[in-house]
Amino acid sequence: MRILLIAALALVTLPAAAQPCHYYWTTDCFEIRDARSRDITHHVLVSASVYSRQLAEGAQCSAEGLALSADHLGDVLKRFNRTLKKIDGCRQLDTLSPDTFSDATQASQAWRRLQKARAFKQVHEIRRLPED
Repeated sequence: MRILLIAALALVTLPAAAQPCHYYWTTDCFEIRDARSRDITHHVLVSASVYSRQLAEGAQCSAEGLALSADHLGDVLKRFNRTLKKIDGCRQLDTLSPDTFSDATQASQAWRRLQKARAFKQVHEIRRLPED
């Protein structure tokens, strides 16, 4: 009985394992060349891959929970704004937050949906983003 009690206490006091958080960067804008004829292009900017990061103990899988540095966020924002500047009708961003997921499959599926080109939709893959 004593051994069971000690084993139970040992399990309770074990540190919680860090949880992974999966994320990607994305934004979009519309280039309207002629609204009457519906000559509109939906531009979707998305990171080239889904990233994963181990969260600090007790942190939630969110933009805040990722605890990305200001330099990291600034570098990502610069890369997206460099592409946005080249697209007529699209404004540059002041801020950008990642889309976050606790489940890797959900993150991958959502990212793949964004990657699909369609009529009136142009995908711009943003490469060489900082990972950490």
